[in-house]
Formats: sequence, structure tokens, C-alpha cells
Amino acid sequence: MHVKVSMDAQQHNFKQALIALLPKLRRYCFALTNHRQDAEDLLQAAVERALVRWQQFEIGTEMDRWMYRLCRNLWIDTMRKNSPTDTLTEALTERFSDTLVTLSAEQQFEQATTLRYVQDQMGRLSEGLRMVLYLVAVEGRSYQETATILDIPAGTVMSRLSRARQQLSNACQDISIDPSDALQS
Repeated sequence: MHVKVSMDAQQHNFKQALIALLPKLRRYCFALTNHRQDAEDLLQAAVERALVRWQQFEIGTEMDRWMYRLCRNLWIDTMRKNSPTDTLTEALTERFSDTLVTLSAEQQFEQATTLRYVQDQMGRLSEGLRMVLYLVAVEGRSYQETATILDIPAGTVMSRLSRARQQLSNACQDISIDPSDALQS
């Protein structure tokens, strides 16, 4: 009976942690798929798989990393055939909307316009570059955390991040936008 109670408590704690992680997972899935409906489908599949396999989660492991990897693997296995076309509007707007509140109306308009443009350009990056940029710039992950989540070397993270920033910078030079201004929080 003691083992049953302990397992029930562990499962309850797992579910509570998963619920708390849903907003981050939703943004991550959106950044992965670059398409709102695909992101919702991916999130649902990942949550279902996590709930079925909750006992595989090792206590002491960071749950967000575990779930990010699960989402990424599901995306690779089942949804990569799709070619999504939406932008990262939802994730970036949610992450950086606080800055818009403290600005004047003119500054808000300028900041929102810049953010939309940078989001559009981010959506045009390859998946590998977009994911690294999302995890480092939007989620605030370290290079090592990003490398672990994406299962790539840290050097590859730095290289992809540099290329993503360079591509964004080049795209934004055309209209005199500094992409770092749009991504400041």
C-alpha cells in the first residue's frame, strides 16, 4: 500500500509540473512547427505521450528539458513532412509584450512594427537556426542547455546562433531595423 501511495503522489506531482509547463511547451511547439495548428497537435501528442510514459521521467531531471526533447522527437518523427508557413508571432509577442506597455503610443507602434518584421524574418530561417535562436533569445537558455535540448554539440549551437543572428541582421538592414531592439525585454 505504501508503494501505491508513493506512486500516486509521484504521478500527481508529475501532472502538476506538466500543467505548469504547458505555456512554455506551447511556445516551444510553435517555434518548432512555425504553424499554430501543428503546434497544438504536437503539444497534444507530447502531453499524451508524457502522461503515458510518466514513469520514464527520472526525478532530478529538469522536466522542461525532458519535455522539449520529447516534443522535438515527436516533431521529427511525425510532423516534419508539413511545411509550415505562419510566423512566431504568438511566442515572441507574449515574451516581449511587457516592454510595449511602458512606451508612448508612437514608440509602441514602432516597437510592434519592428517586432512583427523580426518575427516574419525569424519564420523564414531554417528550422535548425530558428530553434537555436528561439531557445537562446526568447527562452533565455544557455548554449549548453540548448545543445542538450536539441541533442547537438554546444559549438553547433554557437555556430547556428551566429548564422541566425547574421541572417536576421542582414534582412533587417534593408529597412534600417536593429533586430536586437525588437528582442529586448
